[in-house]
Amino acid sequence: MILALSAGRDAPAELRARLTLDESGQRKLLRAERTGVGELAVLCTCHRTELYATADGPPAEALHAVAALLPELRATDQHDMRFMEGAEAVEHLFRVTSGLDSLVIGESQVLGQVRRALVIAQEEGAAGPVLVNLLGRAMRLGKRVRSDTDLGRIAESIGSIAGSFLDDRFGSLEGRTGAIVGAGEAAEDAARAISAHGARLKVLSRTETSAIQLAAKISAEPHPLSLLQQALEDCDFAVIAVAGGRMLSPRELPQRAPDEPFVVLDLSVPPALEIDGRGDVEIHTLEDLPGPRGPEVTAAVIDAEAMVKKEVAELERWVDTRASGSAIRDLRQQSEHIVRDEIRRTLAGMDLTIEQRQKIEMLGTRIANKLLHQPTKALREADEETRHLIMKLFGLEL
Repeated sequence: MILALSAGRDAPAELRARLTLDESGQRKLLRAERTGVGELAVLCTCHRTELYATADGPPAEALHAVAALLPELRATDQHDMRFMEGAEAVEHLFRVTSGLDSLVIGESQVLGQVRRALVIAQEEGAAGPVLVNLLGRAMRLGKRVRSDTDLGRIAESIGSIAGSFLDDRFGSLEGRTGAIVGAGEAAEDAARAISAHGARLKVLSRTETSAIQLAAKISAEPHPLSLLQQALEDCDFAVIAVAGGRMLSPRELPQRAPDEPFVVLDLSVPPALEIDGRGDVEIHTLEDLPGPRGPEVTAAVIDAEAMVKKEVAELERWVDTRASGSAIRDLRQQSEHIVRDEIRRTLAGMDLTIEQRQKIEMLGTRIANKLLHQPTKALREADEETRHLIMKLFGLEL
């Protein structure tokens, strides 16, 4: 049984921030003892923390065990979480990897994040054949959704939307000066998009090396984070994309007139800055970024939803086929025993050659195979209830 626990985009921002895990936190969770839980993978993105698992026992008990693995989860959070099992959990994962559950519809970064979640789970020995197959299917579906529907063409990255948002906010970024605080994937994505709009950029990071490396990619100025206050003095805006929670102080932001505030776009989860009511600072978060809209997007989403539903149905058929494997084996073994016993009794005392005996045995096997063809086909396509009924008709217990 596949299980999923999610604090996604519909969960309160405070809860999502509290449950955010960096890679070391994810690895620690994957190494923890998990009674009743089999395989496990952790997916953390800029606006979600999700656990995918298999149950070694009753699903309800396993879900409680999965929830207990999150160190910052409180009993009062249960109403803000999604607890899923079976096809619901699978469909949710497929929607996530297809970009249908993202703040920015169709965004592609989630594919890399799912891939990284699987790699980490495998490295920690927490992912086995079930999750490897499931997450692999999810990633392949995500790629097909983007190639076979218009989502791939329409979708924008969070960075590109951030660039467009700031360009609209200022009328144009041409000639404007801004700072990128951070040097990870989200920071680089935003920096490239904003630079393409004509802004001059400075890059600040915890480590000098990472700031220099990102600055070199976009022809920007690298600065150490310790000099943030000085670096921001001549900037019109700052984009913050860091991990670790509150790390910037309002006093580090430049003073501006209330009618021309300093603009901050905080893409960090949890947020890295709280302005404490400063009227000369205008702050925006991920939730403020408008994604693609319109009839074209709606049509692409409908197509993508249909692909997700089809993939879920195909996976359910595959699972049923695997579950039917033992039933088909038992049915055929029963048939072989009956054929062999009846032929032995029939041929007892008959003076036949070896070749004649073999022909009669082959005839019995062919007859049995023809009689079992339709039941075997039905078993391969059967759900659990139908499978039990077929086996009951043949006097076999599952």
